[in-house]
Order: sequence, then structure tokens, then C-alpha cells
Amino acid sequence: MMNIRKNIVRCALAALALCLSVGTPAKGQAPQQDAPNQPPLNDPSGEGALTAFERFAQYPPDSRPLNTWNWDLLHPWSTDTSAAPMIPSRVLSQAKALRASGVPEDEAWRTVMPASLPQYQFELNKTILAGTDDELRATLRVTAGPGSNTPVRFQVAKAELIGDQLLGSPHLGSVAYSCDPSVSACTFRWRAPSTSRQNWGLLELQVTVTVDGVQDDFIARESFYSSPMVAGKFTGAFRERLVNGSLVIDAGVSVQRRMACFLSANLFSADKGTPTHHVERRLIVDPSMKTVSFTFFGKIFRDFGHEGSFRLQDLKGQCENLAYPPEWFIDSQTYHAELLEFAKNPPPTREPGRIYFAYNQLTYTTNRYRNDVFSDREWSSPEQQSKLELLRKAAADLNSAALEERKQQRRLQQQSQ
Repeated sequence: MMNIRKNIVRCALAALALCLSVGTPAKGQAPQQDAPNQPPLNDPSGEGALTAFERFAQYPPDSRPLNTWNWDLLHPWSTDTSAAPMIPSRVLSQAKALRASGVPEDEAWRTVMPASLPQYQFELNKTILAGTDDELRATLRVTAGPGSNTPVRFQVAKAELIGDQLLGSPHLGSVAYSCDPSVSACTFRWRAPSTSRQNWGLLELQVTVTVDGVQDDFIARESFYSSPMVAGKFTGAFRERLVNGSLVIDAGVSVQRRMACFLSANLFSADKGTPTHHVERRLIVDPSMKTVSFTFFGKIFRDFGHEGSFRLQDLKGQCENLAYPPEWFIDSQTYHAELLEFAKNPPPTREPGRIYFAYNQLTYTTNRYRNDVFSDREWSSPEQQSKLELLRKAAADLNSAALEERKQQRRLQQQSQ
């Protein structure tokens, strides 16, 4: 029991310490120095993990330092894709037949997959479409195999779009495309023809191609998310102000209906082009709202030496498509009983879970600020203080003399058995 308790405490401290990665200064910035008599950040002990969490907790959870290695936060509309082997149609049929006969999926694929296959990769302009005006442009290229950049000539036999599995994976029709033989590439274009439910969710572009010199035809697939109806949009109206030593930027919004949403934005130094803050609001929006406030915490400016003018960018809104009131989602502890009851009797039909704000490329540049106009006050809340007290007690327990004595006794008992 002692060892189990010890491991649980260590795991909890280690997990909390992982959060620190968002708050560590970026390359080229002055790192925060360890305070006297405090363990360094790479200290694996209980005190080290506690120190890491204390430093993480000095900034609020919805306003964090943004660093050059926080790739996912810096690219909220990421379009990265990866290369994949081109699978012959006959291989797909064979694998499907084996799975139907009871063969496990991984074994079925190992059985039928050829030793060498050409590879394909799509280059996307977007992985999330928001609204019926957004257009997907997906360029397909084929190469000789893994690690090869040698282009392979191919022809498109068919291009179609498959709907979301939650909606029964409907066939949404053919996808328009054009090919450029000089670069051995074909570009596919699609936009939601309407806000119809079937155009919503995780969709798959499925392209059947033939490759010069190969008898089989191949299937190339790429998924993207379509939100043909939008939850709202950012209007492009902005206002800035200092509140309690933090920079607050009010962003204009137009909201379609009442929903639980995650609204996020990044702040950069306009002078240096380096990231400073990431803010993510978790809130209920409704059509009466005209602005959403993003608070860029003052101590982050002070600790990382940020000053001058700043650029707001990467505005994004992702909302939850819920079959129950948004309050239940925002405050799941208060509405725990209601959520349990709902889970027992879910609605008979399912829908995709996300609706986005309209895509935008809006930016806003602030006035100039000296570093000392921002507050160096640490963030604090009752919940944060409660967690810190628990962690301090856990760290003390891990290093208590009584615990070490019990460990020694346990080792002696095991040796004598």
C-alpha cells in the first residue's frame, strides 16, 4: 500500500510538471533563474515537481506564455499532411474479405499488403472548412516509394467525397479536379453546396488513380472537417485597454446561436515577430454578444521582457454541438447528475460534435507599451491554492524521515524472506 501511494503521488506531481513546457522561455529569451534554495526545473524529486508546478501556476490557465516550439498553438489552422502508401483496390477487397471471415484487422493487412508500394501525399490549403464560402483545394502527388522524391505519372479514374460515419458515410458525389502533367500533380476542389447536414463533419476525399507501368489501380484518401453552418464570426472590430496590469483586447463577434465555445487568439511582438501569449476562452456565447475579451496576462510581459507594440492574430472559434444545455458542458461538476441521466437516454440520431466560427485572417496591432506598465503579480485562485497545498503536502510526505524508515524496513523484510 505504501508503494502504491508513493507512486500515485509521484505520477501526479510528474503529470502536473509536464504543463511547464508551455511556460518556459523560448530560445533567445532570458530564462527565469532558479530562486535560492529551490530545486532546478530538471529535478525529478517531489520538490522539483512541486517547484515546476508552482512556476506553471503563476499564470492563469487561459492566458499562457507562447513559445516558438508550441507548434500546434502557433498553427491553429494547420494543413500538414503525411505521405501514405498507395493501396491497390484488389488489396482493399482482399483485406475486407479476410476481416469478414474473422481475421483480425492488423493480421489481414499484413497478409495482403505488397512489399513495396508507391506513395502519395495531398497538400491542402485547409483542413477545416467553415461555411459554404470556404473551398478545399487538395493537390495530389505520387512518388516512387518511401524516402523517394521521384515523381510518378498517374491518371485519375474517379474522385468522390464520402460523408461522416456518424451520418452513415453517405456518398456526396464527385469532386472536380484538374491535372498538370508537367509536374505530375492533380488538384481537387470542393466546397459545401449547402448547409445540409450531410455536408457536415469529418469528410473523406477518395481518389482512384492508375499509375504508369502498374496494372492495379490505387485508392488515395485524405480527410478534412467541414462545418457548412457557422457558429459565428469575428467582425474585425477591436479595442484595447489595460486592466489591472494586463492587456485586454476586445474582439468584435457576431454569434448565430447560444453555444459552448472555445475562442482562442495569439499575441506576437509586432517589432520582433516573436510569439508572446496564447489565450483560450471557454465560455457560452449567444446572439446578444458583440465582443469577446482576450486578457493577455501582465506577468508574462514582465517575466519575458516583452514591450513595444503587439499584434493580435490567429483568431479561432470552435463550438460544441450539444444535445443538452451548454451550461452542463461548461460546469460539468454542477450538472453531473443531469449528464449521467442524459447518457442513459441519448437522442436517437447523432450529429458531428463541432461547429466553427468562420475562417478569418484578421490581425490587430496595439499601441506601444513599456514593459513596466504591466503587472508582475502572480495569478491566484482558491482552486489553485488548494492544489498547491495538496502538492506541498505530497512532496513533504515523499521526503519524510518516517517514509524512508518504512522503506528501509520493507527492504530488510524482503531480503530476509
